[in-house]
Amino acid sequence: MRDNMKPCQHTLSDDVIYKEVVVVGNGPSGLVTSFMLAGNVPYLKREIPEDLPIDEMLRARLLNLPPGQNLLETDLMELAEGLEGRSQNPFPLLMDNLLRPCADLGFHADPLIEWKYDVEKQVEHVVLGRGPPGGAWHSFPAELRTLSPAAWLALPPHATICPAPTPAPTPAPGHAPSPSSPHQRQPARAVAAYCRRYVRLCNLQRFFRSGVIVTSITCAPRGIGPPCSNPNCPRSAAFCVSGYDVHEGRCVRFVCSRVVLASGAADRPARPPAALAPYALRDLAELHRLPTGVAGPALVVGSGLSAADAVRRLRGARVLHLHRAPPAALAALPQAAYPDYHQIYKMMCDGPSGNHHNYTPYPDHVVVEVTPLEDHENTDKKFCLKRVKLLNLVTNETTEVTVSLIVVLIGSRPDLFFLQTNFNLSNIDVKKDCIKCFNEQKQADKGNIDQENQRQCFLKSHWHYLKSVLGQSIQSCKSRYLNYTEINGNSDTKCIIPECNERDDDLKCKSRALEKVENGFEECKCEVIPYTDTVDRKVKCQCQPTNPYSSGLGFGIDPTKPVDGRSNPIAIDKSTHELLNAPKGIYALGPLTGDNFIRFIPGGALAIVADIHRQMKTTAE
Repeated sequence: MRDNMKPCQHTLSDDVIYKEVVVVGNGPSGLVTSFMLAGNVPYLKREIPEDLPIDEMLRARLLNLPPGQNLLETDLMELAEGLEGRSQNPFPLLMDNLLRPCADLGFHADPLIEWKYDVEKQVEHVVLGRGPPGGAWHSFPAELRTLSPAAWLALPPHATICPAPTPAPTPAPGHAPSPSSPHQRQPARAVAAYCRRYVRLCNLQRFFRSGVIVTSITCAPRGIGPPCSNPNCPRSAAFCVSGYDVHEGRCVRFVCSRVVLASGAADRPARPPAALAPYALRDLAELHRLPTGVAGPALVVGSGLSAADAVRRLRGARVLHLHRAPPAALAALPQAAYPDYHQIYKMMCDGPSGNHHNYTPYPDHVVVEVTPLEDHENTDKKFCLKRVKLLNLVTNETTEVTVSLIVVLIGSRPDLFFLQTNFNLSNIDVKKDCIKCFNEQKQADKGNIDQENQRQCFLKSHWHYLKSVLGQSIQSCKSRYLNYTEINGNSDTKCIIPECNERDDDLKCKSRALEKVENGFEECKCEVIPYTDTVDRKVKCQCQPTNPYSSGLGFGIDPTKPVDGRSNPIAIDKSTHELLNAPKGIYALGPLTGDNFIRFIPGGALAIVADIHRQMKTTAE
């Protein structure tokens, strides 16, 4: 924010850059946040069309505001009260109603707000992204079509992402809209190109720094002496954001007063079980890079929109579709607007009795085993012929199929490893909440406590020997069979030792597993350090196969579960979008907070920027 105060005389070392705000992520969330931080302010238009059927309570509240009211200086929570829609956050719903009035009713009305540039509202900031502006949109298959029409993909102040100067008229019934129509679904390459164009059209180039991988966000160390009265004094920085610039080949550091998380929720595709991982493609981009024709049958695992896209991509080949119940996301799509998805949804619902050409569904099945055919010449496991054993969870019958390609599309989650330093392991009861740990054995009778303690001491002293006896350690409690859980869900597999999944009391079942190995029974493949704390008796979890901080454990609405943009978004203060389980000054928006459609992202940015301006104004006073 510009001011006429005496310039700050405090300086930083040459390798540290001060910014008031650092935005992590340069996708649509980062773009619109930068647009507002750059001094572009939303104002309410002086007149609201009387024939526009907006929410009556919202209309009454808007009419009570002075004409041309600055929304950054308005009680936004009061305006958003009672609004309903496809977002769980009030400000995204409010902003969507103001930018696209009655969009869900099929209207294409003008926005109820207008944007004005105010140099006094400009906040010094930087937007950091791994790639070019657009984020994950550059990684999607170029021809993959969006769910939303062009008008719902545009960011303020634009009405559509199409470069055409004027939108096309609404198409007549029975006729497809033109490619530049705001009603037309767009390919991913059009959205990626729009994001790059957006930075230039809105004059935001100086705020963006591409090719930077953020590695950590930490609380800034206390400086030498107090900050001066200037609100932009670097001594007032609360956070240090570290990263690596791949273009310059060096580390970079920013200190700032606030951090905005706009990194999206599609960084980490869900990991297939170990039996499938060497043989499976894990994202649509890999599939689209293959030649159009697939030599043999293909197995698609998943029940969401991405799996449906894979089935569409493999048209012409024989597709075996392993899925659970058809998801609500497919069922909610209207047939007229999404005939392609509706057809796949119908085939999934018809089941094996549907008798569709080149499509065989396998509902309620899991993959038990994958065996590459030895006589095949192709050395790449992903593209050689494979025999796959499937288990029907309803009938317990097994089926063997031969496929040349396996595509596993079971969702994705955000990668929040850079927040690791704000996470406190002592707040999580691993023994209770880690679903991948070795499950606890029932507590022994009081008379056997001494014997059990002796066993545990023996395990402590002979851990390396036991590790060799039990065979090579296998990550995160995986079974050689995939157990009775749906592969395309978020649940995990269990060990072949039955007692391994009974989490009851305090002692581990390692000794029991050792006894079974010595007697010739199944071998327990779980890997865990079998000891407890003498102070708080918490089991030390060592079974996480990846960076334990990547999942964002501790930041979600349920802090004991990984952050997920659909089922467990980051917990925020709804009025400011500030994180609840993090140091004050860290914000989040977009898919991280459950707003998975671009149309709802500007509302989160409005909440963040309004709160930043309120705090800076308070500090200046």
